[in-house]
Amino acid sequence: MGGREARLPSRSGRVYAVAVTLPRLPQPRLRALVGEALRGDADLDAFCADHFPDVYRRFSDGMQRVRKVTLLLDHADPGRLTELLLGLTSGGGASPALDPQAPAAAGGRIKVLFLGANPRSTTQLGLGREVRQIEDKLRAAAHRDAVTFTSRWAARPDDLQQALLEERPHVLHFSGHGTQGDRLAFEDEAGEIAFVDKGALADLIAILKDNLQVVVLNACSSEPLAEALTQHVACAVGMHQPIGDLAATEFAASFYRALGFGRTVDEAFRLGCSALRLHQIPEHQIPRLKVKAGVDAASLRLVAPA
Repeated sequence: MGGREARLPSRSGRVYAVAVTLPRLPQPRLRALVGEALRGDADLDAFCADHFPDVYRRFSDGMQRVRKVTLLLDHADPGRLTELLLGLTSGGGASPALDPQAPAAAGGRIKVLFLGANPRSTTQLGLGREVRQIEDKLRAAAHRDAVTFTSRWAARPDDLQQALLEERPHVLHFSGHGTQGDRLAFEDEAGEIAFVDKGALADLIAILKDNLQVVVLNACSSEPLAEALTQHVACAVGMHQPIGDLAATEFAASFYRALGFGRTVDEAFRLGCSALRLHQIPEHQIPRLKVKAGVDAASLRLVAPA
């Protein structure tokens, strides 16, 4: 099988006292808690004006709520923010959003966005087979109704931004070619290579990380990109070195099957690597899981029964 490394062509709220030790929450949990405690735009504005005036001064007329929430999460002290939000949401008990092991969408759905790119001048990959295997394993999962899987093909750099704006996924998955220069090979209008580098990808995710918790870069030598993305998302998977098409497909299918059975991100990652060993594919040490500071991937579940 061909590897997934690009072959380049020649050319105002109330404050409550909280007498408990609060967990350090990953940003997606804090975002969910903001939504629960501050349902209206006026509530959000008043809360920030009262408690985080430095954040409030960053707001501008016409700014979208999602941008305001991002500013709050990026610039407010997370401990104080958690305490204040807990006071607004608790009626004697903690909000489910404060449980680090709570699923991202308990009783609801999460969305996985798959982007595939295989420029004409690169080694052709079995991306269709990868999608079929992922879909087959999700259909057989215990919580299959909790996962929406959507795919986009021949992805161009602008398609990445468009898809994130439209879909607001919880998991972003890219399958295609990567390079040792920390770039992913998307396609241009003619189907040739259009590179997206580490900085551009990280900048985009920083802006459009609304629901995003996990990014999977199923491409050769993508570990440095995954590492960079953990500045903005809870977890990211990248490849330590070139990986074969078969290994990439088996890893991805087993990873998503585990998520569909309600396993943690750490368990899903390890089961993906285990699948390679079970199939005697000698690349089980190539996938690498990167985790944001303060996040426990062994406690992070994306889906669970209602």
